[in-house]
Amino acid sequence: MEKALVDKLKKTYFPVLNSMDDWVRIVDPSGETIYINQTLSEAKEKSKELEIYLNENLPLNLSSENEAIRDTTVVEEKLISDRYYSIKASPIFMDDIYTGIVEVFRDITRETMMKIELFDANRSMLDDIRFVRKVQSSILPKDKIYGNIDLSGIYIPSANVSGDLYDIVKIDDDKYAFYIADVMGHGVKASIMTMFIKVSVFSIFDKHPDFSPSEALLRLRKRFYELEMDSSQYFTSWLGIFDFKENTLTYSNAGHNCPPMIFKNHNSECAYLHGNGRMISNIIEPDVYNEINIKLKNDDKILFFTDGAIEATNEDKKEYGLARLEESFCKHKELKKVYEDIEEFTWGEQQDDITLAMISYKEN
Repeated sequence: MEKALVDKLKKTYFPVLNSMDDWVRIVDPSGETIYINQTLSEAKEKSKELEIYLNENLPLNLSSENEAIRDTTVVEEKLISDRYYSIKASPIFMDDIYTGIVEVFRDITRETMMKIELFDANRSMLDDIRFVRKVQSSILPKDKIYGNIDLSGIYIPSANVSGDLYDIVKIDDDKYAFYIADVMGHGVKASIMTMFIKVSVFSIFDKHPDFSPSEALLRLRKRFYELEMDSSQYFTSWLGIFDFKENTLTYSNAGHNCPPMIFKNHNSECAYLHGNGRMISNIIEPDVYNEINIKLKNDDKILFFTDGAIEATNEDKKEYGLARLEESFCKHKELKKVYEDIEEFTWGEQQDDITLAMISYKEN
């Protein structure tokens, strides 16, 4: 760099650069450092590592043979003397003449350490969530035959963990309870609530095998209320008891707005297993859940689902809907094909948990 240009820089810019807390150095086109500001000079005197760095490292855009890169501002992050710096290297043009590079070193150690801590925390949280998801998946019943019930299920959480749950509980050799539940919200909180529901329902029927569906839901609501949560929380549930001796299903509904569908094999008719009842909540008073009893015949099929299945949307933001689900179920009568129909309809990211379960009944 010509002496006249150096003198011009000194006269015009150096007082400003010397007043900066950031480190500043100017390198001429040959790679020679022709200026460092006062802050960098003081730091260099205290750190041999910094001095070595400055001697051995040229700005990326200066060392590039590509003119387009050379004439572009380059930003990179480096660890120097155990601290993190954002280094911004910009070309200097004076009277349209390329005269070198000015580098500004900004200490970003605090911000970087916060990012590292946040990354580590997020990674730890993701590990925990994956563990919870694995546990949650393992608590769902296996696809197999339970007495006169042939059960299969599909569980697709929208995030890493879900607020959906279905389960089957053996009461005795001739009676099994089946329920499906949908907890408000998503994530770890909702997932933990599903585990509470599972443990509670099993315990209720273990201690009270004579309970009807309504009694079981009322006792579940009582246990939920005893948690004494500070914030409003709720879940919905449909619960039924299969009696193999009588070939009947008695059920109650606690606010579950996705009534199961039944396909009656003997007349090829589809119907909904409706039931009235409030959701289970820590702020809503307990309800009296009505009970409905129906007869079951050989190869009758029941489809259970949560709202994620019918609220799946296509590219036009139209929901899959209850009518499509009913049509698919009554047509295919196979869980896999029902899910494939939902999957084919859906476009974009899954917004809600999708849980489907199907029971095929074998009459005594």
